[in-house]
Amino acid sequence: MNPAKYHGVIRSGVVQLDQGVLLAEGTEVSVTPVASGIRNGPAIVAALDAAPKVPKEWVEELERLIEEGQRPPMLEDIFPDEADEKESA
Repeated sequence: MNPAKYHGVIRSGVVQLDQGVLLAEGTEVSVTPVASGIRNGPAIVAALDAAPKVPKEWVEELERLIEEGQRPPMLEDIFPDEADEKESA
């Protein structure tokens, strides 16, 4: 026999089943979280706190390398239109 499945949500630490679902007082249940698009803020903060810290020197070096790699925009048209090519010929 397959046990019935019910849907609900946790509110203030208590499982609240969908409307109309009534179980007898003292009924044992097994709760399995359902994956959803809702993010767990405290878990994200905990993960960020547990992440390895990057030394300030590494960040400064990365920013310096990025800045060195930047160039001013080119003024010449590297993809000229065919009309421009015909006019100059």
